[in-house]
Amino acid sequence: MPWSQLHHLPFAGAVESVLREAGMGADPCEWEVHAGGSAHVVVNVGHVISVRIAKNATVCEHVQRRTEVLRLLPRFSFATPRPLTGVVVSHGYTGVGLTWLPGHPHPPGHGDPAVLHRVLTELAEVDTSGFARYLDRPGQHWGGHRRRHVLLDEVIPRLLPRNQEAARRAVAELAALPTVVPTLVHGDLMGHNMLWEGDELTGIIDWDHACLSDPAHDAASLGLWYGWDALRAAVSETVYERARLHARTFPLQAVAYALHHDLDTAQVNQSIARADDWIETHLRGVSA
Repeated sequence: MPWSQLHHLPFAGAVESVLREAGMGADPCEWEVHAGGSAHVVVNVGHVISVRIAKNATVCEHVQRRTEVLRLLPRFSFATPRPLTGVVVSHGYTGVGLTWLPGHPHPPGHGDPAVLHRVLTELAEVDTSGFARYLDRPGQHWGGHRRRHVLLDEVIPRLLPRNQEAARRAVAELAALPTVVPTLVHGDLMGHNMLWEGDELTGIIDWDHACLSDPAHDAASLGLWYGWDALRAAVSETVYERARLHARTFPLQAVAYALHHDLDTAQVNQSIARADDWIETHLRGVSA
C-alpha cells in the first residue's frame, strides 16, 4: 500500500508514536500492514518491530496486562514476542511495539508430531507463579466464567434449528469431562500463530488469550490445523480424546467472541454461518 494511502489510515499516527518511542525512524515505505485480524492491526517495520494497534475498546482494556505476560514469559525453544516499548495511547488508539519474529505459518495438515509434542510439553512445564495475575481467565475473551451459559443462551439459539441439538450436546459433553490440573495454555495455538523456517519452529505469536486451563485446549487447536493423525502421534490418548471434545465447541466460541467484541453484523453472521457449516459437516454427518 503506498505511503500516501497509509498516511490517511486512522491508526497511522498511533503507529508513528510507537515507532518514535522505540527510537526508530523507519521509512514509511517499509510498513507492512496486516489488518485482517479481529483484535489488532499489526504493522511490521524493517524486520525489527511489530506494532500492534488495538481495534476496539474491549481489546484496549487488556493491552497493558497482556504486554506484561509477554515481558515475563520464560524462554522456550522457540521465540516469543517481547515488548520494545511501553503501551502508547495516541491519536485515540492504543498500541505497543514488540519484537518482530521471522518465519511463516505452515499450511494446514503439515506439522511434525515431535515438534507439536515439544511445544505442549514446554507450555505445561512453565512455572506461572511470577505472572499468573496477568493472564486471562479461561475463555475471558468470549464469556469468562459464564462461557458455558453464553454458548447455551446466546450462541446456540442463533444457529439453524436443525443444528442446535448437536451443538448443545457438544457443550454438554465438554462440560462433563473430569477436571484436570490447569497449566499454561496459549489459548489460540492455531497454525497462523506458529512461525516456521523449513522444519524448524522459530516462534509463536499472539499470546493475548494465554491462561491457566486444560492443556487439551491447545492440543485441539493443533489437531484442527496440523491434522488429528499428527496430534495423535504427539500426545497421549487421553489428551487426544479431550482435544476432540474441545475442538467441537471452537466454532461456537468464535460466535461468542464476535458478539462480545461488538463486531459488525456481517462478521457476526459470518461466524454463525461457519458454525452451522462446521456442525453439519463434522457433528451431524451431513454435507454442507
